[in-house]
Parts: sequence; structure tokens; C-alpha cells
Amino acid sequence: MKKIIYMLSFILLATVIRAQEPVGFEVKSNLLNLVAKRPSFSIEKTFSNKYGIELSYTSGELNIGRYYKYDGFLLRAKKYSDEITPGDLIPFYGLYVGNLNKTINRDGYMDRTGFISIASRNFTANSIRAGGNIGFLFIPKKRFLLETTGALGYGRYFNVTNYASNPNPKGYLDFQFWLSIGYIF
Repeated sequence: MKKIIYMLSFILLATVIRAQEPVGFEVKSNLLNLVAKRPSFSIEKTFSNKYGIELSYTSGELNIGRYYKYDGFLLRAKKYSDEITPGDLIPFYGLYVGNLNKTINRDGYMDRTGFISIASRNFTANSIRAGGNIGFLFIPKKRFLLETTGALGYGRYFNVTNYASNPNPKGYLDFQFWLSIGYIF
């Protein structure tokens, strides 16, 4: 897996070196992923100051009411509404596709009235996910950037190992919110 990341990074870097655009290569990290105890890493290449392709790797581990561990790649295609220039807030939209490996362990819950119940979950699975994203890019100075991205899509599980007596999960609503900082080369 690391070899693939290094190879893709090298190819992207070689492409960027040949680019003659003022905004061509961005490296960024999602600050909200630090809640999950690990940083995320993204590389974006922009074309014609209007389009972008972003490759992200994210992983994390949460233990809030349930144990949730994940890691995966995400490829986003973006279309900016205006040319990318420092000092402007630029909206964008696009599509994404990716994979996510999950481990979820949650004990069952039933309130004392019996009206609200949540089944226990204990499984490990791989998934493929896709959907749409919208967001804003802001470049306050020449080289630093701030970006916020929201995404909504659907993920489909495969290779499920279920440790509970529940039926295997089939899919999930994929919701993402990113607040990234980065540097432009």
C-alpha cells in the first residue's frame, strides 16, 4: 500500500514540475481528522485554474459510544466556480469515489421505555463509496490555503466479517466534512 502511495505521489510531483500554472499543486491536511487521533493527507493538482483532482488518504480511530476504526483513499474531481486567485473565497463542486476499510464494535442499547433501541454491531468490512461534494477554497496569502468540504454519498460493503448474530450490513450513508489547511507549490 505504501509503495502505491509513493508511486502516485511521484507521478503527481513529476506532473506538477512540468506545470506552468500559478496554482498547480496543493498539499493539505484535514484538521477535523485529528479528533480521530491521526492526521489525513491530501494532494491536489489544479488544471487551467478551474479544475482540480485531489487524492486523499485518511485513517482514524474513535471510541465515542462505539469503537470505530477506519482507513481509506478518496479521489475527488472538483470544478471551481471562478479562477483560483489569492484573497478570494472560491466555491467548488464535484464528485468523489474511494474505498474505506472499517471496523465497528458497538454494544446494543435500549432505553428504559423500550421505544428507542440500537442493535449491537461487531464487524470488519471493506467498502467502495461514491458521491458528490461541495466546498470553498480560500487563499489568504500567496502560498497558504484554507478549505472546507462537505460530501454526501453512498458506500457499499464487501468482504464483511461479522462477529455478531446480526445480518451482514449491506451499505451506509457516506457523509464527510473536512476543514483543511495546506500549502501551495
